[in-house]
Amino acid sequence: MGNAFGGYLEVGAPKKQGTTLIQLNIHHMRDAHDIMGQRPDEYFTPVTLVPQAAMSSLCCVPLCYVAVPAGMTAIVTRFGAVVEGNEEDGTWSPGCHCFNPLNQVDKLVSKQLICFDTPVQGCKTKDMITVNIDVMIQFEITAARDFVYKIGPEKFDDFLRASEDECLRKLCFETLVENIYDLHGKHEEAVTIVEELNAKFSKYGVKVHQFNVKHVSIPPKMATEFQEKTLFESKTVEQRAKQTLDKLELNNEEGKQKLREECDNKRMACEQQAVVDENKAIKEVSGVVSKTSRDIEELEAQRDNEVKKVTTSAELEISKMKSEILAMEREQKSNIEAECADIRNKADAYAAKVDADRTVEDARKLASGHKSLAAAEGEASAAFAARRAHEAELKRLEILQHLTQREGAQIHTSQENTVGMSADNAAVTQVAQQGLEALRAKLAEVTATSLARIQEVRPSQQRM
Repeated sequence: MGNAFGGYLEVGAPKKQGTTLIQLNIHHMRDAHDIMGQRPDEYFTPVTLVPQAAMSSLCCVPLCYVAVPAGMTAIVTRFGAVVEGNEEDGTWSPGCHCFNPLNQVDKLVSKQLICFDTPVQGCKTKDMITVNIDVMIQFEITAARDFVYKIGPEKFDDFLRASEDECLRKLCFETLVENIYDLHGKHEEAVTIVEELNAKFSKYGVKVHQFNVKHVSIPPKMATEFQEKTLFESKTVEQRAKQTLDKLELNNEEGKQKLREECDNKRMACEQQAVVDENKAIKEVSGVVSKTSRDIEELEAQRDNEVKKVTTSAELEISKMKSEILAMEREQKSNIEAECADIRNKADAYAAKVDADRTVEDARKLASGHKSLAAAEGEASAAFAARRAHEAELKRLEILQHLTQREGAQIHTSQENTVGMSADNAAVTQVAQQGLEALRAKLAEVTATSLARIQEVRPSQQRM
């Protein structure tokens, strides 16, 4: 990872022993997530980031919003003056914010826990032995603006190293070299050191959470002597434990042998007693089996007798019940046949009565119909007289028409028939034609008169 492609610019701070806190310049604020979780050049720990650009753009046009990365707060300025944010310390919280193009993200400050791991060398113990101690401190930035503008990452790095060195040398000077390894578990002293550091760093917006001693190293020669001394004591303890173990094994073996003999004696006694109990049980079982067999035979005989008695009694009862059932069936059958005959007679009488009533009713209704029809025809005779005369005239006209249309038909008057005039007499033909014309006129007059009467009669019938 380099400055050209890693998202950050060249680190200008000098490398120090252990963790080195720095302020890192990055190309764009969107690179903050990738940088904050890494250690640039494998030596530095970024605490604050300075983005060269913060706003996103679309087609080279800046957008009026910024997205502050999670786990960080932003210090925003406008022409060098700080713009207040929505956090308690005046910074801008993580997330998207509407952004004035005149504003600028001055710093991004980490809100995560930061591990500061540095060794302290040349510490003097209470007996003036020089030791080296490696310590890890966990802290977080609670007030970003106080941290950035009052001290900054580089100066806080120096201040933290000096405070850590002072506290650790004081603690080491109060401890003998033979007890120096106990610093790993000194929780009370660590709490005291954390309180002292927080008293110093609170004005800079920093809170220390833990102070742990990771590793303690003493001079090699002294470490070898301590190791031999510890091993001698361990070997002595081991030898004593081995002697105790051998003694316990011997006692255990003797106890096992004695317990084995006792178990064998008890097992043989139990086996003999089991044989005696088995024979006794076999004898008792044989007596019980023979007695049980006799009891079973007696019970079976009693059962057979009882079954025969019950069977005989049941057969007798069944025969009685069958005879009663046959008598009841005969009586019931005769009753049913009598009732059926009675019902059939009643049904036939009722059917005959119904037929007679229906015949009388039909005759009555038929007579009433004829009477009504005759009355209707009598009432309508005057109205239909013209119609009947008209129909008679139509029949006469139809007959006359058939006669005149017949081939070879000739019309002669009575006088012509008397004197024997010729059939071709034109005067007779003319008179016949005139008579026909007069007949047609009379027929038309009769038809018109008949239609007028019919129209007068129909409304009177409808009202009736």
